[in-house]
Formats: sequence, C-alpha cells, structure tokens
Amino acid sequence: MNNNSVQIRKAFLDFFKQNGATIVASDSLIPSGDSTLLFTSAGMVQFKQNFLGQSKDTFKRATSCQKCFRTSDIEQVGLTTRHLTFFEMLGNFSFGDYFKKEAIAWSWEFLTKNIGLPVEKLYISIYKDDDEAGKIWGKIVPASKIIKMGADTNFWNMGDTGPCGPCSEIYIDLGPDVGCGKPSCGVGCECDRYLEIWNLVFTQFDRQADSSLNPLPQKNIDTGMGLERITATACGKKSIFETDLFVPIMENAAEILKVKQDKSTTSKLRMIADHCRAVTFLISDGIIPSNEGRGYVLRRILRRALRQGKIFGYSKPFINVLAETVFKIMEPAYPELSSKLSNIQSIIKVEEEKFLETLESGTEILSEMIKVYKNKKEVVISGNDVFKLYDTYGFPQDLTKEIAAENGLKIDELGFKAAQAKAQKKSRAAWGGSGEKDVSFYAALYKRVGETVFEGYETLKSVGKVLALIKEGKEVSELKANEDGEIVVSNTPFYGESGGQVGDKGNVSNGNFSAKVFDVFKPVGNLFLHKVKVGQGCIKVGQEVNLEVDFSRRGDIARHHTCVHLLQKALKDVLGDHIAQAGSLVSDEYVRFDFTHFSALTKEDLLKVEHKVNDVIRANMPITIETMDIKKARNLGAVALFGEKYGELVRTVTVRPAGKDEIYSMELCGGTHINRTGDIGFFKIISEYSVGAGVRRIEAAAGRAAENYVLDEETEILKIAQALNASKTEIFDKIQKQKAEIKNLEQELALLKSRQISQDINSYIKSAKNVDGVEVLPVFIEGADIKTLRDLSDKIKGKMGSVIVLAASESEGKISFIVSITSDYVKQGFNAGNIAKAFASDIKGSGGGKADFAQGGSKSLTELEAAIKNINKYIKPQK
Repeated sequence: MNNNSVQIRKAFLDFFKQNGATIVASDSLIPSGDSTLLFTSAGMVQFKQNFLGQSKDTFKRATSCQKCFRTSDIEQVGLTTRHLTFFEMLGNFSFGDYFKKEAIAWSWEFLTKNIGLPVEKLYISIYKDDDEAGKIWGKIVPASKIIKMGADTNFWNMGDTGPCGPCSEIYIDLGPDVGCGKPSCGVGCECDRYLEIWNLVFTQFDRQADSSLNPLPQKNIDTGMGLERITATACGKKSIFETDLFVPIMENAAEILKVKQDKSTTSKLRMIADHCRAVTFLISDGIIPSNEGRGYVLRRILRRALRQGKIFGYSKPFINVLAETVFKIMEPAYPELSSKLSNIQSIIKVEEEKFLETLESGTEILSEMIKVYKNKKEVVISGNDVFKLYDTYGFPQDLTKEIAAENGLKIDELGFKAAQAKAQKKSRAAWGGSGEKDVSFYAALYKRVGETVFEGYETLKSVGKVLALIKEGKEVSELKANEDGEIVVSNTPFYGESGGQVGDKGNVSNGNFSAKVFDVFKPVGNLFLHKVKVGQGCIKVGQEVNLEVDFSRRGDIARHHTCVHLLQKALKDVLGDHIAQAGSLVSDEYVRFDFTHFSALTKEDLLKVEHKVNDVIRANMPITIETMDIKKARNLGAVALFGEKYGELVRTVTVRPAGKDEIYSMELCGGTHINRTGDIGFFKIISEYSVGAGVRRIEAAAGRAAENYVLDEETEILKIAQALNASKTEIFDKIQKQKAEIKNLEQELALLKSRQISQDINSYIKSAKNVDGVEVLPVFIEGADIKTLRDLSDKIKGKMGSVIVLAASESEGKISFIVSITSDYVKQGFNAGNIAKAFASDIKGSGGGKADFAQGGSKSLTELEAAIKNINKYIKPQK
C-alpha cells in the first residue's frame, strides 16, 4: 500500500472492523467521558465507562482514531523527531471480550502484513512478570527480541487503587545513525534509535489498598499507536515531521517567514507545525483563548508558535494562514473542519494581533526592569520577575533571557522554574477530581435503569413509572412531604438541561402525593434526573406518576431558543460569516448568546441585527424540525455548534420563507422550538459586551420577556419625565439645559472660591514656617479640588518667591493634597514627589509626582491634622 497518513488511518480502522470491532468516531478534545481531565489525552478516555462496566453501549469491541492533546512533553516539541502536543491515537479496545492472544497477534499482523514493516527491525517489551504475554510473543518472534522491563515502563495503573495491568510495547529500530552510540543502547534508551510505535495494555487486575492485585472479573484491552509515528516508520522516515502530516505546514511556514529549512530553522518550524495543528483542533472543538483552564493552555500554545516567527524577524500574524494548510491535510478524516475554518482563522488572527501588541509592551516593561537591576548593580533578574513577565504579560522566558544577555544580565532559571512549577501545581489542583464521584454514581444508575424516554417534543403531559429516587446523593425507597430529592422515571415530557437550554419546571403527582419539579438535568447519557420538592404525601419507587410541564414557561423558553437561531443568522448577515456561536444560555426570562467577533458592535449594527430578527418574526416563517443523516445536513448548510459531538443522525431546525424552498436558517439542535417565527412576537437586544479576546456577548429577550423589559424601560422614562416636569419628547432637551446650568453654577462657584482664596492668601502666608532656612507653608482648605489647590499654590509661590507649599483639602470623606516647590528649592535637592510619598504614607494614602509638583490622596481623615502639624519631618533635600 502507498503508506500516507490518510491510507494508514483508514487501513487501521478497517482492519479492526474486519475483526469484529465497531468504529467509534473521535471524541472531542474536551473529554466527554471523564470530567476530571482538562483534555482528551488518550484513546481510552471516551471509553472509561465501558472499561468500568458502566456503559450502555452494546459493543464489546471498538476501534478509533482519537484526537489527543498533551503538554507533558511540550519543552521537547521541535527539538526531537517524535514529540508532539497534538496527535492522533489509533486504538483497538476490548471490554471483557478478547484478551492478550488476539491483541498481540492482530498488532503483529497489522504491522508486518498490512503496513509491511520489516520484521527484523521490530522489538517487543513486556512486563518482567508477565509470563503469559512472554509465551504468546515467543511463538511469534525470537526470544532475543523480547525484552523484560519493570513496572515504571510496562505496568499501567489508573490510580493508587483500582484497575491496572501489564503492558507490552512494540518498538522499531531506526538505525545506529540516530542513536546515542553507547554500548548500552537498546530498547528503552532515551535516544531516538528505538522508537515505540504501539502500546498494548492488558487491564487484568484490581489493585487493593495494600497494593495486592486481585483478578478483574472483566479483563480489558486498551491499545494505542500514534498515527504520526506509524506513518513515519511506514514511509521509511526517521522523523514524524518528514511525513505528509507536517511537511506542507512547515513548507508554508518557511515560505511566509522567508526562511530556509536547515539546521538553524528546523526545530522552530517543527514547533510551529505542531502547535498550529493543536490550535486549529482546540478551537474547532469549542475552546476559546482565555486566561484560565483550557483557554489559557490554548493561548500559551498559540503564543509559543507565534513567537517563533518573531524570532525569525517576522512581526505579522501568520498562524491563522497555516490553519488552512492544516485543514487541507486533515479534511479527509475531519470534514467538520470545513464549516469551521473561517471562524477558526478569525479567532487565531485576533489572538495573534493581541499577542504581538503584548510583545511590544512586554519589551518596554522588561527594558524598565533591566534599568532597575542595573541601577542596583545586580546582574541576575529574579525568577519571580521573569515568571511575572511570562505569566502576566505572556512574555516568553527564553526571550527575556536573550534580551537580558544583550544587556549584560542573566536570569535566575531555577527560580523561574520553581515559580512556574508552583503555578502549574495550583492549576492542576484546580482541575483535579471534580465531580468524579457523582459521575460514577449516576453512570452505575444509568446502566441499571437505562435511558429515559423523552416525550417532550410531542407532549407536555405524560404518565411514567418511578425507577429510582435519590436523596442527598444516595438511593432511597421513598420521598416524604417537604423533602427534596431527585426522581428517575421511565419516560418524561420534561426537557433536561443541555445545549444551553435550561431544564423544564412543572409538577409530578398521583393520588398519593404531589411535588414541584424545579429543575431537570442529564448527568450521564440520556438519564433524566428530576429535582423535586414533595409538597404532600409520599412518593415511592415503582409507582406510576403523572408528569406535567409548566406550559407557559416552556413556551417562553422555546421562543428564546428560536431567537438564538435567528440572532446568529442576523449577526452573520450584518457582521460576516466569521460569526460562530461560542456559548449560550436559553431560559424563560432571557437569552444569552456568545459569539466570535473582534470588536464591540456599534449602535447601528445592533439596531440592524434587531431589525433583521424582528423582520423574520413579522414574516411568520414556518419552522421545520427533521431528523436526517449528518452528511445531508452539512450539504444543506446546517450550522453545527462548536465543540458538540454529533452522531450519524442529527436533529435539524430549519426556518424557511413561507411557500419557498430556500432556507433562511438551518441548525443542528436538540432544543425545543416554536412552530412559526410569528409565535415569538417581539425581540429586543438588552446589552452587548466582551467576555474575552475575540468573544462578544449579547443578552436579549423575546415575547413576554421582551414586553416586560420595554415596559420597565417605559416606567423609568416616565419617572424621569415626572421628575423633570417634562413630556417624554422633552426629556433630552431638559437634561441638556440642566447640565448647562449646573456647569455654569459650578464655574461661578469655582470663581467665587478662587476670589476668596486670593483674598485669603496673605493670611495663609502668615502661617509659613522656616525649617532649617527653608520656607514651608502648610495649607488646609475645606471642599477644594486639586485644580483649586494648584491655583492656590501658584499664587503663593508668586507672592513668596521661594517656598514649599503643601496644600490639602477634604471633600465627601476623601482627602486630596498637592506639594508644589519653587525652582530654587528644586535645584537645592528638594523633591515634591518624595515629600508627597512620605506625607501620603502617614495618612494611609498614596502620592507621587515630579520634582517640582506632586499630588496624592487618602480616605483616612484621622491622621491628617497630625501629619500637617509635623510637616517639618517631610522637608528633606534629596542627597
């Protein structure tokens, strides 16, 4: 076979399909199977419930090509021929079905027969005590090719306790020319000669608290082989970066950056290629650059790649251009990239532009920092300062090191690493263990009771059987009056919170009890949990119950959900096709819609969007809901939600002009909707603001909620009109007139104060003190602002000729003060900025400025009188 990545990916999946496995699509990089993980880092992540025996899947054998992301080896990316952050993991899995014999035989068959790897170059590692695997391999390869290794490399553990088992790894010898040359070089060496290409994990034990190993009742197989590595070896390449997965990206990058691919540029171009792939897929799966969690990691990866261009002397965005090259390479396996590409590129470009500005400002901050260190005659910039530049301003450590060296300084690299490790530990702690107990509990319940049949698209009333009752995280047999709990029923008309839409509210009852349903959610799969408070009577497991959704509230939610679709279409029409949904909240009271855009919307743009939505509402267009093949939906132009995982069949919501075939709006959506756009009534945008780099948020209301908002606004306008004794049309003119009158009065008052102060100057001058031959004048004036204080000090200096003035005022519980010094005293070394800082310190405030003038303030009044009396202590010339 012609071994390129597309063919190898397909060959692998087809091979295991022929051996009874179900091909399962890649999960998102945001793990759906394990809430404790930041990213999907292995093929087995989406099958966690299968391995634990808690899945409702019917298949026992699976195979997948999983998108993965890891940062554990990020410092090695580009420097070696094999390390990556983003990669694809080919895997085959058995959940209590086949075991070692089949897994080993199939891996060998695929590599040697289907791919055609040379048998003489392949080596096997096994766990030192795994005699079973050793015997199986012994029938396939010579004993000299089987290497026994310890638990640190060849024994997999899920944690300190729980499922675990030995591993067997397949290596290929890439030749002595890429090795370390040491006599001890062999399988397991850290050099590049022996490349691990496939890891077979035999999960057969349950580790106890005392470290003893009990056999698992269900033995599992979990294997992983990096597509990039197997493609390189199949093509006879010694580096993954020489394959069709990377070469086009590196070539395009070199062309844009105007550099040649040689020893001096290769590592940086490799890093750019890897990070660009990672950025493209992270954004494709719904992650937006931010300062926390997944978004922070994305931002760091993107900036790391962009900085390589900066090192080459290129100061323009270019990663967004490379994203299209990534798309062309990966489209055969991930066709969904097609509809997301323009949006991905827009988000990347915004982030690139922002970071290039950051680099400029970071350079200025570093320059000031270098001056401080030089003034202190220190030659090493502290690790904390280097990390602050890195973490707060996004300024890379190695760039700090480079610029510091140019200025004759070094950086404390160990201190930087310590500060970085501390931050990483804090970050990991924030993500560790969240919700795992709940997921496992609900997963076990889900396996036992099965899926809840959702009837809420067709009806808002139904009868169901109580399958389980939960109170305070534990199953119970009954819930009594005034108790809160959760109900699982066989079927329900209640919508469970998902896709941004809130859960329904309503009632559940029978002749024995009645309860209010105040929320519905789906903790795992299609298991619907109804949160209830029992009003009277007692509900028991096994009873039949009547379920009734709040009809009016559901209608309000449906209006808002349809408005989300119309809003997104209107935004695309007004602002461009780069608009994509980045999150939403659909409730009965309002809708919140996050979308990708580079800047704040103008008032005119918001009005255009609002008018477009209301035009469609008035057109009373019919809404059609259909289930169809995802390929057909995509061909029709259906909009998919970022980061959402879809099956082969999808539910579409389509808005069409009445009597026409053309589509106005079509989205993949599982939410509840109205029948015609006219049912919405009225749409009103409430606010628009930023929620992150390149992401805006609109809050809006529809139907009754919009009417209530407008009525509230009308009420406030009438209150203002009454207060002004004006009609609604006169409000603006009245306010403008009053503002002008107030401004005139303020000017008159300021003039009167100034005249009064001028008249009082002579009395102020009488208060001057001579401190060691220096004329010092402390002044306190009630209710003066900084401008008044400055005018006063200027007049005093004009009268006295040589003086240091400290003038203070109190107004509305706040202190303002200025320090002003004549030029002769400045020449003698007196500094207004230093005096202001010292004075401010004693009144628990802040202050500073230049040598001849400074100002400050405080909110603490208790120390002011004493500080003014002790003015002598602040009058010291600068040495």
